Amino acid sequence: MHIFRIAPVLFLAFTSFTLWVLATSEQNFWLWFLSLFTERESLQVVLDLGIALLLLMYLLYRDHVARGGSAKSFIPFLVALPLLGVISPLAYLTARALKPDWMLMTSDGRSLTER
Repeated sequence: MHIFRIAPVLFLAFTSFTLWVLATSEQNFWLWFLSLFTERESLQVVLDLGIALLLLMYLLYRDHVARGGSAKSFIPFLVALPLLGVISPLAYLTARALKPDWMLMTSDGRSLTER
């Protein structure tokens, strides 16, 4: 599937762009962040993207479980979602593309790669 070839490139490009924007921004980060929730137009976009990301993470979780993964090994991606946005699902897709079995665990909590 092509998404697994594209995901690592998108992950690196967007993460780099995000870090560059944060490092070079002249606007106070916290004032900008608060403005996302105080202006109606910004709030609508934030909620729209939030709902889309939650739906995407649900589909990625189903993929993870279908491949034999546990909820425990998917938690870091869920925790990162509100903090990093789309970087979190891109990180999952990148990990799945580059090392498909490293997140999968057996019922006793061992990684499949430890067998």
